[in-house]
Amino acid sequence: MQMYVAVGVAMVGAAMFGFDQGNFGNVQAFETFRKEWCVGRYGDEESCSAEGSLENDAWNDGFVTWGATLITFGAAAGAMVLGPTLTNKLGRRPCIQIGGCTCFLGCLMASYLSNNSVWMFFIGRFITGFGVGVSCFALPLYNAEISTPAVRGATGSLFQLNVVVGCFISCIITMLDKDWYTGMLLPGLAGAVLTLGGFFIPESPRFVMEKMLHKDSEAKAYAAGTRYLKRIRAGDVTAEADEIMQQIKDEMDIEHVSFLGLFKERNLRKRVFIACCLAICQQATGVNAFLGYAATLFKECGIDSPIVFNSIFNSIMIFGCIAGLLLVDSKYGGRRCQLLAATAIMGPPLILAGLALQFDWPGIITMASVVIYGVGFQFAWGTIPWIYPAEIFSMAEKESAVSLAIGFNYIANAAIIYITPALMKWSTPGTLLVFGALNVLNYFFVFLYIK
Repeated sequence: MQMYVAVGVAMVGAAMFGFDQGNFGNVQAFETFRKEWCVGRYGDEESCSAEGSLENDAWNDGFVTWGATLITFGAAAGAMVLGPTLTNKLGRRPCIQIGGCTCFLGCLMASYLSNNSVWMFFIGRFITGFGVGVSCFALPLYNAEISTPAVRGATGSLFQLNVVVGCFISCIITMLDKDWYTGMLLPGLAGAVLTLGGFFIPESPRFVMEKMLHKDSEAKAYAAGTRYLKRIRAGDVTAEADEIMQQIKDEMDIEHVSFLGLFKERNLRKRVFIACCLAICQQATGVNAFLGYAATLFKECGIDSPIVFNSIFNSIMIFGCIAGLLLVDSKYGGRRCQLLAATAIMGPPLILAGLALQFDWPGIITMASVVIYGVGFQFAWGTIPWIYPAEIFSMAEKESAVSLAIGFNYIANAAIIYITPALMKWSTPGTLLVFGALNVLNYFFVFLYIK
């Protein structure tokens, strides 16, 4: 029972990540939000209205872009700087709790404590992302270490599904409640639950065993790890404790490859190239342009109710995610197969949507094309780029190589979010065509390099 409580808390963390991805895309279109931050600072009532704000460069470039981008910078810093240190020094559970608490503080700073200060809002956005990054570094690790082998794969899949569900829930809440304070606070509420929930779950038995093994005898480390295992398992845990101890001892004997060492051998360089490019390709799909600027981008696409459509868009993506997770380890799916199939149903619809918008074809064509694209993304690109890099490196290579790939993912994410407003200013049909073309290029990359 305790194991399922721990898994449930981890799923709250996944939903927090989803809230973080889905709230700002809608909130930026709220009239109350524009009155708070745009009127009198970036324009007047007319230039900050629903229609006027679309052409208000000062507002879009000086506030909205940074509001969307800073959270990504924060997540990158949290996941790459503080997350690994807290996870390895203090433990998985404290890392998750500190991240959740930090996210809650950041959301408060970007909402109720902002006091109409742009800098307070921006700092709050960065801190929100930082907290999410810290927690989400430890959450998958904790999830894997407290789950039994029989359900480990399923709980890993459930984590990704809850990210998508969290994004959908944030869309529904912000569609029904137009209070921008509530919208900005959503990730923080999940962070608060995560922080409090952490007091009711045990530390990872593997972490306890590994930590004690470095400073005490093997017998004491084994006994401590076994005690923690018994808190989350029913029956005899001896075999699992033996396996964990052996894995830890094997990994202690491995000489880990440094970041510079990743580039010494040709075969390793190629695999590093593939892992980093796959991360970049995930962001090149353009999904975070749709999530980060949902209301604005869909409004530019001629959709009358962009917030309602965004909720539909995110709800249908859940089905794509479920289908992808069911197939990814089956004989009917797989990494390469699903990436190729997904890319084939993402690029052409975006190109069609761009052409439909450019030549004033019926709006249903644009909407249907975007929905198909969203399903395609969650069918493969939402999950596989996170799991594939870990599968192509040895234990000695994995830590440095996967960290580098994650770094490239965050950098590409920030770049896409930052350039999207400039692309929309240039041409909304052109934006869809550019992302459609990038998805076509992704197809050739997968065809040539993903095995």
